[in-house]
Amino acid sequence: MGAVDRSASLRFLTTAYEPDDWMAVFLKAYDTGRVTQHIGPVSMFLEDRWQTWLAAMHHHRFNVYVAVNALAPESRRRTRDSICAIRHVFVEADRDGSHVLGAVQARHDMPPPSYVLHSSPNRLHLLWRVKGFTPASVERLQKQLARELGTDPAATPSTQTTRLAGFWNLKYRAPHLVTVDYGDVDKLYTPHAFPKPSVPMSQESRWRRHVDHIVRASPVAMDRARRYVASVPPAIAGQHGDVHTFRVCCRLVRGFALSDLEALDILADWNARCLPPWSERDLIEKLRRARQYGREPFGGLLTGGVRHTTARMINTEYQQ
Repeated sequence: MGAVDRSASLRFLTTAYEPDDWMAVFLKAYDTGRVTQHIGPVSMFLEDRWQTWLAAMHHHRFNVYVAVNALAPESRRRTRDSICAIRHVFVEADRDGSHVLGAVQARHDMPPPSYVLHSSPNRLHLLWRVKGFTPASVERLQKQLARELGTDPAATPSTQTTRLAGFWNLKYRAPHLVTVDYGDVDKLYTPHAFPKPSVPMSQESRWRRHVDHIVRASPVAMDRARRYVASVPPAIAGQHGDVHTFRVCCRLVRGFALSDLEALDILADWNARCLPPWSERDLIEKLRRARQYGREPFGGLLTGGVRHTTARMINTEYQQ
């Protein structure tokens, strides 16, 4: 484990909270199970004596976390009732972080994260600076995003913590310095910038099942999908190729409602132009994620009789 990056810690604290906020700092040593928590004004934790104390505790293998939302002044505990202001929408990608980030960047119904915290290799914490949320409303949104993005469903309470940048993740065998990629940190997003509440999962599952059976084998859909892919530029490494490929996959399995096998067949020529080409295994995984995490309506790129027939069948099923 290397030294603590105090400048990174101070930058995160001054960016993530308002000057008069109260916050919670939570420390945990995974090898001994010991925990401790301190609550106070943000300004207190910016002081040199507190930063020195955190570094000393960190030297004794305590991991350092901070609550993502502000607590009421004079709070003694980090509970839902003590939350006085929601400062962030938060999701935790505890695996496949790059895929989750790509899925978020490909969506048109939510803004880019204000900052992305790298907690360990390919594990990310995505945070959006927000205003106008209540604990209940932010928890509903975070649960919905966890379902749609495949992120950690346990990391959705308004009392959630994130790791403090500049300290090391000591939970695993190989320590990892926690870093942050900052985006537009001056903008505060309102609830209108995020997805509206989704339909119940049981309805959505039935919708997908119907579209899969009715539309996917249509020659019209296959022909339109083929012409679409022929017009799409190839994915190029270093030029957002991962996000570009995710969008193409969304068009195929959602917009044109193709099966994975049909989509793979259509992607073959396009993939040969990519630099470098994707492996078949990678494409299968991207198609799966596009079907699961994409927001494009199933059959949304189809017109005429095929789409209308599908809509009638779906509506009939919903009314039963």
